[in-house]
Amino acid sequence: MWAAQWYKYRRPRQWPMSSCLGAVGFELPAAIGAAVARPEALVIDFNSDGSFMMNVQGLATVQVENLPVKMMILNDQYLGMAAQWGDLFYKANRAYTNLGNPVKRSEIFPTMMRFAEACDIHAARVEKKSDIRTAIQKMLYTPWT
Repeated sequence: MWAAQWYKYRRPRQWPMSSCLGAVGFELPAAIGAAVARPEALVIDFNSDGSFMMNVQGLATVQVENLPVKMMILNDQYLGMAAQWGDLFYKANRAYTNLGNPVKRSEIFPTMMRFAEACDIHAARVEKKSDIRTAIQKMLYTPWT
């Protein structure tokens, strides 16, 4: 949903999407499919932490098949849409939408960087808004092979 709102698409068919706009778990498998269909194209997967964790095993597919998929995981520690709907329609009554460790709320959990490391994929963490542009440029120019 973030990419749909903020990314400036220049050509048609640049954004594969689920029919229901926000199906959790759709992004990484769709990116893998796009990379298989167009191996000459760079595929960027804008993903949320909750959605990514549903398909983390896809990292192994990306690495083993040498697919040109790069990922940007927006880690807000929540199942974002479920939390938003709980806030909007159920008087902020949420159930199981927090993905963080309740014992260590100040720490990011799980550490997404370790998933990438486990599959021998380059990764970087961006914690400040001022660092996003530089990090995206580095991501775009880092070879995937």
